[in-house]
Amino acid sequence: MSTPLGERRSTMSEGGAAGAPLAQQPDRRLRGYAEIAASSLILGTSATLIQISTMPASLLLVTRMGLAGIVLAVIFFMSGGVEEVRRSGYVRRMVVLGFVVSLEMIFYFVSIRASSVTVGVALEYMAPVFVALLAPWVLHTRRQGIDLVAVAVAVGGMALLVLPAATAGDGAVTVPGVVFGLLAGLMFATAMMLISSMAGAGVRGSTFALFYCAGSVLLLTPLAVWQTLGSGYRLTWTDVLIVLISGLVYTALCFSLFSDGLRYVRVEHAGILGYLEPVTAPLWAFLLIGESPPWTTYAGGALIIAAGILVIVFSKGEAETLVEPLT
Repeated sequence: MSTPLGERRSTMSEGGAAGAPLAQQPDRRLRGYAEIAASSLILGTSATLIQISTMPASLLLVTRMGLAGIVLAVIFFMSGGVEEVRRSGYVRRMVVLGFVVSLEMIFYFVSIRASSVTVGVALEYMAPVFVALLAPWVLHTRRQGIDLVAVAVAVGGMALLVLPAATAGDGAVTVPGVVFGLLAGLMFATAMMLISSMAGAGVRGSTFALFYCAGSVLLLTPLAVWQTLGSGYRLTWTDVLIVLISGLVYTALCFSLFSDGLRYVRVEHAGILGYLEPVTAPLWAFLLIGESPPWTTYAGGALIIAAGILVIVFSKGEAETLVEPLT
């Protein structure tokens, strides 16, 4: 049914996380970096659209994931996805991953609604810190000094992003917003490590994204129905457009790209490059809804970009198995 663990280790030892020859590994790493960076830059606009929408958070999430799930399911069944999942031997882990991502997203939505775009995004992106601290023990990866340096630089940049909102005293920072933001970050870190634990199984990013969609729809539909019926919400054309963009672009495209990129790079590096999303989120908030970013936003963004450059230029690729099974 699945490749024995010993064979999987051997394949990964010869070819890195994705089973490629070592000579090809730098190119595959660049592909992973490009996919993660591109998806993060696009996702930077998502937080602002969440704020613009008047749709209950759970309903927006269910409709977004449902639309993306339909598109991804067509791709899945037309391209041998059933055999891909069966062959991987990680069906249960993929199901868990789907529910973890659904919890991450609802915590993220609640944090943004309870605080602000900048605070919600910044707290969710504590995930790379959790990953850098936990991955060597959870995934049995070798800790690299450059990872800790890059995380420290990125966290410094994140502090500059969130500090003005945290000290303004205008209600932008609330206890529920902080709590749910940190919970979203923890779920994000868990999801990244789960995906990396399946790096050698040959599962495509679009397949992972389909499991995210299925988990979210199953877990959150009852909440969405309850919230919507109790709120008196009326559908608007603006919300229809937001659902279309969120489902087709943010979920079907960007989630697939990010998940696919995790097959080729260290999970610590994926988290650091993912900081490109909070760098751009305040800028999009300024352009679309008038949240004016202070100078600290630009300084923090520069530090975060510098952290991404550090891991790309100075990091070393893994030439051995990245993980031990979590089962």
